[in-house]
Amino acid sequence: MRQNWNNYIVYSRNRPSFQRGAVAFLYKLKDDKKILIDRGWTVVATQDEKDKIKIWDSVLSAKILGHNEELYGYLIYRSADRASVKIIDEQTVQLSYHYNRNYSN
Repeated sequence: MRQNWNNYIVYSRNRPSFQRGAVAFLYKLKDDKKILIDRGWTVVATQDEKDKIKIWDSVLSAKILGHNEELYGYLIYRSADRASVKIIDEQTVQLSYHYNRNYSN
């Protein structure tokens, strides 16, 4: 996905300001399907921005599937966090992401 990131709209979710790095990346396929996300996500627009953002913890990857198991994109996220997807309609899913705070880093 890092090599083909131009095929996606890429979002990052950053840690609180006193911790470095990101907690997750969302790779949304460039198509007419919608992934509803909260305000904690920001668009990663350039390769330079993408190269600077890192997740410093163990990560998991998950496909985001909607109606009829259609692929909407991918979520790369910290194993300490919780993510879930709710199907809203045939063209829309909602991503819920809960950041589990840990201050040991």
